[in-house]
Amino acid sequence: MQPTGRQTRPYLTVTETCRRLGVSRKALRLYEAQGLVRPERTQSEWRVYGPAQIARLHQILALKRFGFPLNRVAEILNDKVPDISRLLEVHEKVVKSELERLQRAARLLGAARTKLAAQGDLSTNDLIFLTKETIMNEKRSEALNEIYEEIAARHLTGVDRVSLERNGVSAILQPDSEWASLHEEARRLMKAGDPESIEAMDLAKRWMEKVFQATGSDPGLTQKIRNVARDLHDDPTFQKASSSSNVMMDFVQKAYGAAIESGLMPKP
Repeated sequence: MQPTGRQTRPYLTVTETCRRLGVSRKALRLYEAQGLVRPERTQSEWRVYGPAQIARLHQILALKRFGFPLNRVAEILNDKVPDISRLLEVHEKVVKSELERLQRAARLLGAARTKLAAQGDLSTNDLIFLTKETIMNEKRSEALNEIYEEIAARHLTGVDRVSLERNGVSAILQPDSEWASLHEEARRLMKAGDPESIEAMDLAKRWMEKVFQATGSDPGLTQKIRNVARDLHDDPTFQKASSSSNVMMDFVQKAYGAAIESGLMPKP
């Protein structure tokens, strides 16, 4: 099937395109709706995909396999992302982190098989631990990532995400031992109940320095990150998995204000 005025070049129907690329009709419609690809039309107004559109679809699918959301794919293909090398570097780290998680799961399964071969049985506790550390953790991670992506899409633009990634932050959910330590310290100071104490102000100073490192001290992006964090903390599933909370953020915000008033930190 050929579009109007193009009788010498091979074109594929929607069905043929789906079969060749392994995508659904729904996906093709979504890519078209978001301006990622523009199929041509026959005289009967049927959609068809020529070499240029097929090449474009290959690019879209490749970037999606890297883990880029569609809004980011559009920016990359339209040359609105200044540093594709940096983005690929960040996603390489994400892939390696996932690989490490899978390798750990494989080691746990191997150890369970060895124990089963030696003892002929696994205890209930062994099975619970194995399930928790492999299947349940994987499902929880997927659920949390979905929650994050939905909330982040409401607050962060593609440019915002590029800025965060350039500053070493691919997602708020990425493991970070320094944040875990700050959260533990905040919980301890919250029990004392004095956000104006020297210890609380020092915590706020280190907390906000880490936030500013991620946002490049951009006030607008800092506020957006705060909004993302607050919405995450409002989600019941995230609450169960998080070591922080909106109450903790409020405490740190009060301590931050006290630190500014005391001259420990400059006014933003």
